[in-house]
Amino acid sequence: MYSLFRLLFRSNYWRMVLRKATWVEALQSLRRAHKDKRARRHLGRLFLLLLTPALCIGYLAWLVGSGAWLFIPFVIPVIWWMNRGAKRDAEPLHVAPTPELELRELSEEDRLALRLYFAELAVLHAVMVDRAGSERFQKEKQLPEGVEVTSRRVHLDLLKRIGIWEKMAAEDREALMMPDGHWEWAMINRVALAMEPLRLFRWILRIDFYLPVVGQQLSGDFAIAHELVLEPRKALDGVKMADMEMMRVGRDAADQFFQRCLAETISRGYYDPGDAEVVKRAGEISAAMAGQQHRDFVLGSRLVSEAGKEELLWATSLAQRRRNILAWAMSLLEAGQPAEPPLVCVSAE
Repeated sequence: MYSLFRLLFRSNYWRMVLRKATWVEALQSLRRAHKDKRARRHLGRLFLLLLTPALCIGYLAWLVGSGAWLFIPFVIPVIWWMNRGAKRDAEPLHVAPTPELELRELSEEDRLALRLYFAELAVLHAVMVDRAGSERFQKEKQLPEGVEVTSRRVHLDLLKRIGIWEKMAAEDREALMMPDGHWEWAMINRVALAMEPLRLFRWILRIDFYLPVVGQQLSGDFAIAHELVLEPRKALDGVKMADMEMMRVGRDAADQFFQRCLAETISRGYYDPGDAEVVKRAGEISAAMAGQQHRDFVLGSRLVSEAGKEELLWATSLAQRRRNILAWAMSLLEAGQPAEPPLVCVSAE
């Protein structure tokens, strides 16, 4: 019960329970629960997560009713001592001293400079994606007479006020200076691709504490951009940042999705790598995974082997982009300093 109480008072617990994506993923698992044991495990973990408050309240009621709560002041020091001993006993034994890994430690100044660089990139990407959302809305909807779109002015004022405008690539500045409603669909779709880097920057900056796998995040959300346009200080004023191990886990997960999706695209003939051995290997992977409800990777509510062409190609591109961005972020963390200016968004694509 002690571990349940600790979980209940952690902020990450309530973030996980209250975030919208938790329930979207639960619905996806519910649709697959009859044929995929991974979905059933996911629903079981979610059920236990939701059951935690009830278990804690019930346990407290039992303590009060039985009078056992009088012993709590004596039990807490014992639990603390046992946990301390368990941590000590869990340390591995070595016959001889083992060399320490030579990992470069960032100074606090370098770490904050690097974080500021990621924060400025996050705001830049948020502005560009928010403008793309505004341009898309103007092309798809008929604005009421007398309504004036002010996205351009708001975005330019924001970037100049916080000192990002002069650091931007010329192509990005030119795109933002165009009058509202003058972006073509090619530009809108191109800039909308910046939603994935923005999502990763928000995660690196710990604005979003959880990064679902690619198969659970196929669609974008313009709201994550608009939020930072309204409150850029969420990115600029923080001090937390994902460490190397967190980025490595995210990169490796994205790479696994990319390799699986790439094998499927090659085996279906959507992409020719020009290497017979690669084609053969891709075919073997695809054949081994086809229809395997408990093994194959899931895109939304369907297996990779069941996905349509457009969905498969999009997932392949998204996984590759996520892998490459996180690998790039890791290289900056290893170097301990930001990349050379300018800050780029559109021109990076």
